[in-house]
Amino acid sequence: MTEATKDAIEKLILDSYIAGETSLREVAAICNTDHHRVKRVLEKYKVPIVSAKRKPFSQEHRKNLSEALMGRSSWTKGRKMPKESLYKNMATHLRFEVEWEWLSEYEDIEKLKFLNRSITNRDRRWEMSTKEYKAFIEKFYHCERFNTLYVKWKVSDNKYMKPSIDHIVPKSKGVDNKLENLQFLTWFENRCKNNLSQEEWDVIKQNIGDYLINV
Repeated sequence: MTEATKDAIEKLILDSYIAGETSLREVAAICNTDHHRVKRVLEKYKVPIVSAKRKPFSQEHRKNLSEALMGRSSWTKGRKMPKESLYKNMATHLRFEVEWEWLSEYEDIEKLKFLNRSITNRDRRWEMSTKEYKAFIEKFYHCERFNTLYVKWKVSDNKYMKPSIDHIVPKSKGVDNKLENLQFLTWFENRCKNNLSQEEWDVIKQNIGDYLINV
């Protein structure tokens, strides 16, 4: 893309955006780009970004949108995002201060995404520092046990076999998220283990027949 083309797109974005009225996605549709780029351009020119008020779609508005987008292919059609961009995007969205170059050392990006999702912090369960996060990734990315579970789940596509992070000694017994207290089990085994310690759970597993009913 030439500089002239970039300038033209940026001008169109700036002309199309009305703070509080047009959303980033609406501008992206008009300019045949994506809303992330719209945001970057607005930030570049220090244009205040104000959330657009949600308004009902009138028949006329639907018609205008349909005509504007008719025959226009998606900006992503036929494009494959370079792996470097995937790592940069991941670094941007992580809550930890890590460089994309560090993330790129882990070649299997899908496995890396899985480990990241395992410690999402929506419910405040996985508070950890950047140092602790890096140690977590380093340990489990190369962990033979985790990799065995991960590959079996990917091959089987069985939700009960999905790797699930577990506290060896439950948090309910006063132990926190220290790395040495974490392990991966299958989703099924993790649900069965519940709030037992690993030692207690091992005893039950050795005598599992006592806990099952043969019909």
